[in-house]
Amino acid sequence: MSSFIFNLFPMYFIKFNPILLYHSLGKNSNFEKNIDHVDLEVLDSTLKTMKKYFKFVFIDEYITAKDKSKLGVITIDDGYKNVIDEALQVFEYQNIPITIFINSSTFEGKIFWRDKIRYIIDNHLEKEFISNSKLGNVKNFYRDTKSPNINSAIVDKKLDLFFEQNNIKIEQSLCFNSKKYLIKHPLIMYGNHTYSHYVLSSLTKDEQYIEISKTKLFLQKQDINLSNVFSIPFGGIDTYNQDTVDIVKDLGYKSMLLSRSRLNNPTKDTFFIERIMLKDNDLSFIKKAYFLSLIKDD
Repeated sequence: MSSFIFNLFPMYFIKFNPILLYHSLGKNSNFEKNIDHVDLEVLDSTLKTMKKYFKFVFIDEYITAKDKSKLGVITIDDGYKNVIDEALQVFEYQNIPITIFINSSTFEGKIFWRDKIRYIIDNHLEKEFISNSKLGNVKNFYRDTKSPNINSAIVDKKLDLFFEQNNIKIEQSLCFNSKKYLIKHPLIMYGNHTYSHYVLSSLTKDEQYIEISKTKLFLQKQDINLSNVFSIPFGGIDTYNQDTVDIVKDLGYKSMLLSRSRLNNPTKDTFFIERIMLKDNDLSFIKKAYFLSLIKDD
C-alpha cells in the first residue's frame, strides 16, 4: 500500500481506527485458492506506510485506551505456523505488537477443518464428497460448508469419514501443532478463537460453550501473554448468536472481534470490534471498508 493512497484519502483512516486482520503470512501460500494469505513484501510495505499515520498497540490496549485517536491494531487468526516461522521477523523489525488467536484442537494433532475443505477443492473432490456426505443442496462448496444452517461439527465428522474411506491423509499441519509456537515474547499476545473454528451459530449452546471454554482453559495453562478478547470464527454477523454473546461474557471476555471489512469508530462501544483484511494495495477495498463503517446496524 503506497503512501499515495493515504495522502489522497486520509479521511478513511484518520477518523476511524484500523484493526487489521491477517491469517497466513509468508513467502508462499500452501493452497491454490480460498486461503487468506499475504506475502511478506506486501505485509512489510503495508506496515511501513501505516506506521506513518498510526501507533500500533495490542488489541487489549486499544480497548482500554481513553484516547483511541490514531491507534492501529494487528490481529492474526487461526495460528498458521508461518506467522511465527516467517512473519515474526517483520513485526520485530518494525516493533509492532500482534495478537494471535488460536484454535487449540490443532495442538492435539487435529487438522484445521477448513484446510480439509481446501484440500478437497484443490484436488477436485467436491462432487464426490457432496454425494457421499449427503449435505444437501450445495451450490458453492467453499461458502456453503461454512453456512450457519449446517452444523460445522457434523461437516467436520463427514470430512474425516470421507478422508478415511478414501485413504487420504494430510501429512502436514499448517497451523500451530506444537507448544514451541506459544512463545513469551514482548510483541505477542495469544487469544481464543475456539477449539475447532466451527460456525458458532450452527451449534447448540452447549456445543458453543465447549468450543470456547476448552481453548480458554488451554491458554490459561501456557506461559504466554494472554488477551482478554475473543475472536469469532468467520466473524460475520450471522456466525454467532445471543448464546455466543452470553457465553463470551460469562467467561469474562471484554470484547468480541468481528471480520466484516469495516473500520472502527473510536467513539463507539468496544464490545464488538470491527476488523479489515488488507491483502494488497486495492484502494477500492479501503474505500468500501470506510463506507461500510458508516452503516448503522439494526
